[in-house]
Amino acid sequence: MTESAQPACTGIRVIVVAHGPPLKGGIATVALDLVEDPGLNAEFEMVFQNTAQNDSQRGKFAVENLKRAAADAWNTFRLARKGSVVHSHAVQDPWLVAWRQVSIALAARLRGARVLLHNHNQAPYMELPGEYKVSRLNRWAFALLDKLVQANILIAPAGEPNIRKYMPTVALPVIANSVVVETVPQSSAVHDPPVILFIGELLERKGIVILLDALDQLDAQGVGNYELRILGDNRPGLDPLKDQMVNEITARGRGDTMTGPVSRSEVYRHFSEADLYVFPTFTEGQPFTVIEALAAGVPIVASNIQAISNMITEGVHGRMIALDDTPGFAEAISELLADPERRSQISQANRTLALQRFDRAVFRERIAELYREHGRAAQ
Repeated sequence: MTESAQPACTGIRVIVVAHGPPLKGGIATVALDLVEDPGLNAEFEMVFQNTAQNDSQRGKFAVENLKRAAADAWNTFRLARKGSVVHSHAVQDPWLVAWRQVSIALAARLRGARVLLHNHNQAPYMELPGEYKVSRLNRWAFALLDKLVQANILIAPAGEPNIRKYMPTVALPVIANSVVVETVPQSSAVHDPPVILFIGELLERKGIVILLDALDQLDAQGVGNYELRILGDNRPGLDPLKDQMVNEITARGRGDTMTGPVSRSEVYRHFSEADLYVFPTFTEGQPFTVIEALAAGVPIVASNIQAISNMITEGVHGRMIALDDTPGFAEAISELLADPERRSQISQANRTLALQRFDRAVFRERIAELYREHGRAAQ
């Protein structure tokens, strides 16, 4: 189906169950991508069931969360009907989250709907095959879900052996997250001075200290002809751990590199002016910033963790560096800063990969195929 073609309306109702606004990023981003997609809305009756709750209580065994879980199940029952598809997004771990998925699935099945889960957890995509472990209560929830749902959508193939251990029979289709690539302006990746970009939460687990240490090494070697930009919410008082990192960045003499919170269009502008996206993160599921860097044609220097190595190829789309290897990051950054022709080649390869694998049209069609299949089977 081409972008201009208008799909026929199937009459299938799709209830997207997910944390949405005021929460941002991750699940909320994917949920809005679905319910606001013009192509999906032309073909399906898209309904958003927003389950957003207080961050401080998420995943905890508390009376308020039990009430919310019951309300989520009731709202699913109320919105679903025979022939509907309930598409429920969650991390599926810890056990309370998994049992909330069980209650939603039961409510949907009682109404004659079919259920698709969507696994956004980091752990299954980070752990080696077979090493992902959950509690006994979580295993019981997975066992029930294996009987109740039609598919558990994964965001990367690395998650398949880890989830399969707990859900032995259900379908596990892999559908990567996405952006609308054509809306992301492409960088030439050749600027003077070259721009090094970091985007993410200002937390130690994102590898910011490694980035700062690597750049300090380059400065000591006389490799100082670059501009650093750190995009992330640096407003004080939001999180003590973020406050510590902001203080660290400032103490290292790089306080003026922080932009503070910026809009999505501003993020894309910074990508379009960037020469390297450096991301020494410790743990991820499938980071949107890596997808956006690919779409913008920005060479990537990132931690060699499963979640990212499933997305890009070493030497083709940038450099993959061993976790916590500060000298390795310094060397990779220096190497690419010194080779604008290589950066230009990587830029083209990254844009091509984004179009082939991470474009919204690819995501939309894979999701629509599941909606059609299971919506028609339930009618």
